[in-house]
Amino acid sequence: MKREEIQLGDTVRAKVKEDMAHVFTGTVQKKYENSALLAITDYDPSDKQNAAELNFKIVINFKAVTKNLGGGHPDPEPEPEPDHQTNRTVKK
Repeated sequence: MKREEIQLGDTVRAKVKEDMAHVFTGTVQKKYENSALLAITDYDPSDKQNAAELNFKIVINFKAVTKNLGGGHPDPEPEPEPDHQTNRTVKK
Protein backbone atom coordinates (compact mmCIF):
# COMPACT_ATOMS: atom_id res chain seq x y z
CA MET A 1 0.00 0.00 0.00
CA LYS A 2 1.22 3.54 -0.68
CA ARG A 3 1.97 6.18 1.97
CA GLU A 4 -0.71 8.51 0.54
CA GLU A 5 -3.39 5.83 1.04
CA ILE A 6 -2.80 5.64 4.80
CA GLN A 7 -3.76 8.39 7.27
CA LEU A 8 -3.05 8.91 10.96
CA GLY A 9 -5.62 7.02 13.02
CA ASP A 10 -6.46 4.51 10.26
CA THR A 11 -7.02 0.94 11.34
CA VAL A 12 -5.03 -1.41 9.10
CA ARG A 13 -4.45 -5.13 8.72
CA ALA A 14 -0.83 -6.15 8.22
CA LYS A 15 1.41 -9.18 7.94
CA VAL A 16 4.98 -9.06 9.24
CA LYS A 17 6.60 -12.52 9.20
CA GLU A 18 9.60 -11.52 11.30
CA ASP A 19 7.63 -10.44 14.38
CA MET A 20 4.09 -11.83 14.21
CA ALA A 21 3.14 -15.28 12.92
CA HIS A 22 -0.32 -14.22 11.71
CA VAL A 23 -2.09 -11.21 10.26
CA PHE A 24 -2.84 -8.56 12.90
CA THR A 25 -4.75 -5.28 13.16
CA GLY A 26 -3.27 -1.99 14.32
CA THR A 27 -3.94 1.74 14.45
CA VAL A 28 -1.54 4.14 12.70
CA GLN A 29 0.07 6.38 15.33
CA LYS A 30 2.86 7.94 13.26
CA LYS A 31 3.90 7.91 9.62
CA TYR A 32 7.48 7.87 8.37
CA GLU A 33 8.79 8.02 4.80
CA ASN A 34 8.30 4.30 3.99
CA SER A 35 6.79 2.92 7.18
CA ALA A 36 4.34 3.54 10.01
CA LEU A 37 4.19 3.03 13.76
CA LEU A 38 1.16 0.93 14.69
CA ALA A 39 -0.47 0.25 18.03
CA ILE A 40 -1.39 -3.43 17.82
CA THR A 41 -5.11 -3.70 18.61
CA ASP A 42 -6.11 -7.22 17.51
CA TYR A 43 -4.05 -10.33 16.88
CA ASP A 44 -4.26 -14.11 16.71
CA PRO A 45 -4.22 -15.71 20.18
CA SER A 46 -1.03 -17.58 19.28
CA ASP A 47 0.70 -14.19 18.79
CA LYS A 48 -0.14 -12.95 22.30
CA GLN A 49 3.44 -13.33 23.55
CA ASN A 50 4.88 -11.71 20.40
CA ALA A 51 2.56 -8.71 20.76
CA ALA A 52 3.43 -8.37 24.45
CA GLU A 53 7.19 -8.49 23.71
CA LEU A 54 6.65 -5.66 21.22
CA ASN A 55 4.73 -3.68 23.89
CA PHE A 56 1.78 -3.81 21.48
CA LYS A 57 3.60 -1.44 19.07
CA ILE A 58 5.38 -2.17 15.82
CA VAL A 59 6.95 -0.27 12.94
CA ILE A 60 5.91 -1.75 9.60
CA ASN A 61 6.76 -1.04 6.00
CA PHE A 62 3.76 0.23 4.02
CA LYS A 63 4.17 -2.84 1.78
CA ALA A 64 3.16 -5.04 4.76
CA VAL A 65 -0.32 -3.46 4.93
CA THR A 66 -2.86 -5.88 3.46
CA LYS A 67 -6.01 -3.80 4.00
CA ASN A 68 -6.88 -0.31 5.19
CA LEU A 69 -10.06 -0.37 7.30
CA GLY A 70 -10.15 3.45 7.51
CA GLY A 71 -11.19 5.60 10.43
CA GLY A 72 -8.26 8.00 10.28
CA HIS A 73 -7.95 11.66 9.46
CA PRO A 74 -5.79 13.60 6.98
CA ASP A 75 -2.29 14.50 8.03
CA PRO A 76 -2.21 17.87 9.81
CA GLU A 77 -0.64 20.87 8.11
CA PRO A 78 2.86 21.59 9.45
CA GLU A 79 2.95 24.37 12.02
CA PRO A 80 4.55 27.61 10.80
CA GLU A 81 7.91 28.22 12.39
CA PRO A 82 8.67 31.61 13.93
CA ASP A 83 11.53 33.58 12.39
CA HIS A 84 13.47 34.57 15.49
CA GLN A 85 15.45 37.25 13.63
CA THR A 86 12.40 39.27 12.53
CA ASN A 87 9.79 38.01 15.04
CA ARG A 88 7.53 36.97 12.15
CA THR A 89 5.89 33.66 11.45
CA VAL A 90 7.24 31.95 8.35
CA LYS A 91 5.15 29.36 6.51
CA LYS A 92 7.14 26.52 4.94
